[in-house]
Amino acid sequence: MIKQVTNTRSHKTKNGFNLTELTIATAILGMVASIAYPNYISSRQRAQCSEVKSTLASIPPIISAYIDKTGESPTTWGNLSSIAVVMTSNGPATGDLTNPITLPRTNYELKVDGPSESTYLLTANCFIKTTTDDPTKEEEDPDKDKYVIRSCFNVSNGASDLTSGSGTDIANTPNCG
Repeated sequence: MIKQVTNTRSHKTKNGFNLTELTIATAILGMVASIAYPNYISSRQRAQCSEVKSTLASIPPIISAYIDKTGESPTTWGNLSSIAVVMTSNGPATGDLTNPITLPRTNYELKVDGPSESTYLLTANCFIKTTTDDPTKEEEDPDKDKYVIRSCFNVSNGASDLTSGSGTDIANTPNCG
C-alpha cells in the first residue's frame, strides 16, 4: 500500500520579511543616509551664511541714512531702528552696536565696531556649540573662525567690502580704504 505524504509546508503563507532582507534594506538605507546627510548639513550652512551676508550688506546703507538724517554716527541699534529695524531672533535689535546680537534663523552673532577713521567694521561670528561628555558643559567649535563673516563700510568715501571664511579657510580682513 502506498501512503500519500502531504507536505504541510507548502500550504503555509509567508508573512513579513526574513532577517537577510531586513539586513540588506537597512544597509542600503544607511548608505543613502551617509551620502545625503553631509550634503544636507552643508547646504544648511551655506544658506545661513548667505542670509548673514545679506544682513551685513543691508546695514551700511542704514548707517549712511542715519548719518545723513541726523549728522551723527549711530551708537545703538535703536538709532538704526529709526531708519530701518534690524531683526534678531528675539525681535528688534536693542542696546549698543558693539553688543552682539543673534541674527534670526542662524547661528551667528553680529556686532558693529566703529566708526574708526570713518570706517565701521561689522563682524558676524558663528557660535556653533558642541557638547562634551558632560552635558552641563559646552565648548565652542574650534573651527568657528572658519565661518566668520566680516564687512566694512567707509562713511567718508562710501567704500564697502565683505569677506567670509570658506569653511576651510579663515576670512580675510575687508578693505574699505
